[in-house]
Amino acid sequence: MKKKSLDRREIPVKFRRPCLSTRLHVVFTLFLVLLVTMPSFAQDKKVSLHVKSESLSTILIQIKDASGERIIFNENQLEKVTKENVSFKDLPVKEAIDFVLKGTGFKCEVLDGVYVIKKDVQRPPVDALTITGQVVDIYKTPLPGVTVRIKNTTIGVATDMDGKYTLTVADGTENPTLVFSFVGMESQEIEYSGKNIINVILKEDAAEIEEVVVTGMFTRRAESYTGSTATYKAETLKEIGNQNVLQSLSALDPSFVIADNNITGSDPNAGWDITINGTTSITGLSDTYSATANQPLFILDGFESNLQTISDLSMDRVESITILKDAASTAIYGAKAANGVIVVETKKPEAGELRLSYNGNYQVAWADLSDYNLMNAKEKLEFERLAGHYGKLDDDGGILDDSKRFLYNKRLARVVAGQNSYWMNEPLRTAYTHEHSISMEGGDIALRYGLTFRYKNNQGVMKKSNRQNIDGVINLFYRVDKFNLSNQTTISYTDAANNTVPFSSFSRMNPYEAKYAANGEIQKVLEENDVYNPLWDFIQKSYDENDALELKNNFIIEYRPITRMRVQGKFGFNTSRSSSEIFKSPYNTEFIGTESTKQGSYNRTEYRNTAYDGSVLVSFGEVSGIHTYNLIAGAQLSASHNTNEGYSAIGYTTDQFSNPNFSNSYPEGEHPSSSVDKYRSASFYFNGNYAFDMRYLLDVNLRSDGASVFGVNNPFSTTWSLGIGWNVYNENFLKNGNVINYFKIRYSLGNPGNQNIDAKTVHSVYTYYTSYPNMFGLASVVSKWGNKDLKWQRTMTQNIGFDIEIFDSRFRLTADYTYKNSDPILLSITQPTSTGVETIPMNIGATKNNSYSLIAIYQIIRQRDWRWQVNFNLLHTRTKYHKIGTLLEKYNEEGRENQSLRRYYDGVSSTAIWAVKSMGIDPMTGDEVFQRKDGSYTYNWDSSEEIIVGDTNPDFEGNFGSTVRYKGFSLGVNFRYRYGGQMFLSTLFNKVEGLSASDLQYNQDKRALYDRWQKPGDVAKFKRIDDTSLTNMSSRFVADDNTLECKSISLGYETTNATWLKPIGLSSLTFRVYMNDIFRVSTVKEERGLDYPFQRAVSASLSVRF
Repeated sequence: MKKKSLDRREIPVKFRRPCLSTRLHVVFTLFLVLLVTMPSFAQDKKVSLHVKSESLSTILIQIKDASGERIIFNENQLEKVTKENVSFKDLPVKEAIDFVLKGTGFKCEVLDGVYVIKKDVQRPPVDALTITGQVVDIYKTPLPGVTVRIKNTTIGVATDMDGKYTLTVADGTENPTLVFSFVGMESQEIEYSGKNIINVILKEDAAEIEEVVVTGMFTRRAESYTGSTATYKAETLKEIGNQNVLQSLSALDPSFVIADNNITGSDPNAGWDITINGTTSITGLSDTYSATANQPLFILDGFESNLQTISDLSMDRVESITILKDAASTAIYGAKAANGVIVVETKKPEAGELRLSYNGNYQVAWADLSDYNLMNAKEKLEFERLAGHYGKLDDDGGILDDSKRFLYNKRLARVVAGQNSYWMNEPLRTAYTHEHSISMEGGDIALRYGLTFRYKNNQGVMKKSNRQNIDGVINLFYRVDKFNLSNQTTISYTDAANNTVPFSSFSRMNPYEAKYAANGEIQKVLEENDVYNPLWDFIQKSYDENDALELKNNFIIEYRPITRMRVQGKFGFNTSRSSSEIFKSPYNTEFIGTESTKQGSYNRTEYRNTAYDGSVLVSFGEVSGIHTYNLIAGAQLSASHNTNEGYSAIGYTTDQFSNPNFSNSYPEGEHPSSSVDKYRSASFYFNGNYAFDMRYLLDVNLRSDGASVFGVNNPFSTTWSLGIGWNVYNENFLKNGNVINYFKIRYSLGNPGNQNIDAKTVHSVYTYYTSYPNMFGLASVVSKWGNKDLKWQRTMTQNIGFDIEIFDSRFRLTADYTYKNSDPILLSITQPTSTGVETIPMNIGATKNNSYSLIAIYQIIRQRDWRWQVNFNLLHTRTKYHKIGTLLEKYNEEGRENQSLRRYYDGVSSTAIWAVKSMGIDPMTGDEVFQRKDGSYTYNWDSSEEIIVGDTNPDFEGNFGSTVRYKGFSLGVNFRYRYGGQMFLSTLFNKVEGLSASDLQYNQDKRALYDRWQKPGDVAKFKRIDDTSLTNMSSRFVADDNTLECKSISLGYETTNATWLKPIGLSSLTFRVYMNDIFRVSTVKEERGLDYPFQRAVSASLSVRF
């Protein structure tokens, strides 16, 4: 990303837009003076000069450097004119220039704050050459503010509001070359060929586009913006993977983290836990308020969205994703932005003749079971014998109990005969996922249109699990005079099926048990009466299905009364319906021993939502000399109405029919449920941006939010932010350097908020007793206390960082340090039993988060056909609790009783692992030895002796990779790493030790046989093999968790000019193959994907345009 510094021989970037009328300019300047302290105006500047003999061009350059003003002249002409003994002191700039030009045949005119030096024409005007024309974009839209200049001179003009220009070329210039340049566009050079009218079409410059920050409300040049952001284009995201845009994003940016869920694995219907630069709310208690307490805000094409919508979004529709990380960039979203903001922009239709394109994505996936370390049939039978599953043993290891010895020998005979069932393959399959989309687009300067239809079938690696998406999108863009109108209509349907038997039911089965009976049928109950065959439940007609239908319409109207002013109105409408149905067959083993009238169950939940979102925004931008202003003010209103209804039925005589009409009754004591949630909010905001000489930058945000989810006594909250920046590379001492191409230092401070809480949190909820009516009506009691004084959770956020590019922009580095102080936060505080409720929501406690991140990119080779780039990034984050005291002691006590790892204490990391310190296993007794806090040893475990024994949050995590491009070919590889964190090994805790007598009926980890203590003198990691007592949590189960994963390997080819395209009717083709999550190495051996396994995959994508 090559940054262009201002050269004294070039027209400045800022001299691209015409000024406002004098009156509006004065009013606007006075307004800005009230906002920030402005430097003196140009007319107040004075210069002094003393030269003996210099060319006129050299003298003017010295005046320019001394005053900082813009002076335009033909250097070739003025270089030939020499001035002798020029001396003056404290003259205004205009007077100084006039003094120098006196008697030279040149004069000075001031145009829009720029000093233009031209010949004092004494000849007929026919000697000059006048060129006129118009500059437009690819949509034929006029481009105001385009710089048009004569190459190798400082002669130039800017296009007007209609994109038109008139350029007069000095006498004597032969066949001049015109250079057309504009921000975000590819520059063009056109040599004069005798035609005095030159019209130009400018195309977007991909490299320049990367320098633009899209916030969802406005677009700013990165050079003038003080916020901490990162933007990733569609091409970069698609090089990582072709299935999910958020998974690709997590492999590119270290601050965007998707936490692995060891329970749900790669379930296509499972939700994700996403954070940006760590957490701001108390983790572990999220379900008390909301399952998304630390989730960022999602913006899709300027409207608020949600995680599921972005996750389901087709990657082929995405144009770019921008991560807003600090207060300066997120505060414009006020009380919703403390966790960061993800801004997604989709592709807009292009003007021209009707074009048709096809995008296809294909994937083959299989389960990754490499982390499972289960016993085979022989090992499991031996483990059962040594662990006492068959009773006591004699001195020779023989089983004393006759009946149990008979059972053992029966199983041993099967093992000797070769019985070694592999159960884990039964619920799995090779999954085939395919996605197809067809798009049509076209139009002209007045009307552009686009239509996209997509179908995706995401097949899970577990049988009976899949997710299907069908959606259609219509985009319309209409331009008339000074109005721009756009409308996007989206209809989407989702059908999801979940597996009905968890994978853990198969992984725990004994390998010496046969899956099928001798007659080939599946057995319902295996050899031991309370061990059931999971295959039996798997083949029943049980199901767990969800479907959703959604209609969205987003309308935007823009009016530009003048070039620098924009008035925008938005209105979004969304209505959706989703339902969930869970049917359990009456033949399911869950109902063994249940009355026949209660066997089988059916549950249905239906959710309906209607939401409205309207906003008005006014923006104004101006470039006046060395001053750049951008102002935005707006208001937003939103409302939603949610209805949730459900019921359950039990008692089926057959699973041939699941309709509730075939059920027997409702579950005892239950009845249909229904709830309604209403949410309303109003917001008012202001954003101001100022740049002085594109060196010193200022961003100001102010927003007031009101929402019904907070207490009536505190319905509104005011959030703000201040950002400052310094473009060091624009300073004179770096302008002429060849090493540093871009260098910006930035700092921001602000207090964005977090309102990711349930709509009923603030309100008291009453439960009515419908079974006990009386003469006064239905009786009711308070089931949940609200809090009318509940305030918004706000996070004071500070960020300091820098962006630098060196060596002709080959090396790019972005560094950030962020400090977040959320005070107060929202907690549910335990209440006395006399109140009738357990907890009340209150604003108490605080969290403090520190994080720093680095993103480095180096282009090793950058040639026309060859490009080789390597990238590395890292993130460190840590969150600690403060001001909690003993308020959460109830949760700490419950954690000790339930053997939970999490505790809530002041000054302690939110991800700390709490356990009693262990000294290992006593070689003489096989018992565990613990260390007390005072350093003494004991055999007795005591929860009061627990300490911090680790932290699940790594010291560093991030990504690194490399991309090589040769002509149309590209090869990329990307890795993700974690270093320095710890993990509590639940596999060791649950499948090696702590095995009760009933646990011995199921298969366990091999280490339960080989690594447990068996006799005095054994140096073992785990307790006696025949110890079936409860194992308490200790540091013995904590290990360093350092991980390296290959997230993506991809190979692609893209062409738009191959000779063989046109004969087959194509204008472009892109093809890419991938390997995703193809390997993973870790310092721990831990089972992953307990209820649903993780997967590995190979994929391919094809894009063609006709």
